[in-house]
Amino acid sequence: VLAVLLFFAEHAVSQLPAHLLLENEVGKWPFYMRGKGKYRWVLTKRARENGLSYVGSNERLRAVLDRAMQGKPIKVAAIGGSITAGQGAVDAPNWPQYVLNYLQDELGEKVVSLANGAVGGTLSAYMSVCHNMHIPKDSDIIFVEYSVNDWHNPTPAFQNNVRRPFERLLRKLLNYPKRPAVVMMHQYIWYQAYPFEGSFWNNAEREFQEFAMYYQIPTVSIKACCYHLLANNTVGFDTRKQRYRKANDLKEIAYYYDAVHPDGRTGARVSAELVMHLMQRTMDDLTANKLSPEDGEVVAAPIPPPMIPNNRESVSDKCFIGNIFVGVVTNKDGFEWVNESKSMRPKFGFVATKPGSVLDMMVDTRATAASTAANQKDVLVEVAYLRSYEHMGQASITCVSGCKCQESTLEGHHEEQNSQLHLHHFYASQHSNCTIQVKVLDKTKSGEHKVKIAGIMVSEEEGQHDGIRNNLAVEYVHDISTRSKDNTFEVNNHA
Repeated sequence: VLAVLLFFAEHAVSQLPAHLLLENEVGKWPFYMRGKGKYRWVLTKRARENGLSYVGSNERLRAVLDRAMQGKPIKVAAIGGSITAGQGAVDAPNWPQYVLNYLQDELGEKVVSLANGAVGGTLSAYMSVCHNMHIPKDSDIIFVEYSVNDWHNPTPAFQNNVRRPFERLLRKLLNYPKRPAVVMMHQYIWYQAYPFEGSFWNNAEREFQEFAMYYQIPTVSIKACCYHLLANNTVGFDTRKQRYRKANDLKEIAYYYDAVHPDGRTGARVSAELVMHLMQRTMDDLTANKLSPEDGEVVAAPIPPPMIPNNRESVSDKCFIGNIFVGVVTNKDGFEWVNESKSMRPKFGFVATKPGSVLDMMVDTRATAASTAANQKDVLVEVAYLRSYEHMGQASITCVSGCKCQESTLEGHHEEQNSQLHLHHFYASQHSNCTIQVKVLDKTKSGEHKVKIAGIMVSEEEGQHDGIRNNLAVEYVHDISTRSKDNTFEVNNHA
């Protein structure tokens, strides 16, 4: 085994001359400039073309950019993990911001806007449930980045709880009202490759490409464009040291800021260039080949059936946190929507302090997987509630109308010296109007009866499974989303 690893490690170094892939002389990183026609590319056109791992006929992106080239406003959205959220970009833009800057320079500042809904440490399974909290429904272009967050080799192939929600996410985005152009961004983490650092083949990108080809979704790939630059430790792509160790000495030398995240000056900029090139390539194509009626027919056509059999997406929203949660509350006897924050970060929720207080929530618990009334299984429901070491009480959870569920008890008290949102799990039958009731109980371990409810999420697939189980992400999104005008999460609203 060792001999095999050494063979691959030795042969990972490419002999492809760097000057064929980089615009500037090796060792001289191009200065970042703003303005129409002023951008100085890091990568040559050859390298940028290599990074377009799938383009296809690209009608949706052509349609969007045709509107933008006429001066009509378009909305760009981005979802993904911490790389897209901007971690590692400490003294330069994150990659979606680079893309926004370029499009605004070329098309006009008032023409293009960006909503970055990415959250570090989340999987596409979370976003498939909570996409409505992160992406404006009138988005025109949506960037999706989960190649390094989602598990690389789940089994059985595709029919698993990792790939199934990813496909459902893509299907929901493709069906958004404006028929947006969805673009996949494939990142690559040198240090997390398996079975050894720098191995080429091991991440979710391979299976994601199957979805890209099936749904004809344009994709860009760091591996496809830049693997050999990384393997050769070319200046700006050096993987031997991470920049955070010597921030000034390794500026514009190291590709990664830390063991996971590309540096803002190098890796994030290179990532953005692949998307920028796709955008510019499409605009150049529109100049030569005007948008046709056939393009419009393709954009308007229904998407194909699921690639994974019976993997239908939900037709209703399943995630209600932040201000959006208020809309599903139908009765709040003794509960009040209040902000309990002691800092700049909001901490809203429905709060009650007296036994007998009642909060009713009505949600659609119908699953997405194909089922009939005869064989329907219950779906997982998760209620976001506060747990703390003081003041907290207990509450019963029951289904009082439309659906059925076994009564359960929510415990708000714990001994740990912290106060955080947690997720209470239970299963409910499927119904379009399922009313779930929270009732404050007389029982208490703290001597007090406070109960705080901050949201509710419904699984989009029936039967037993893990659910979101990411209470920290739910709390973060809940808090920050209350700052936005449209109630969606935007990473730039964080403070």
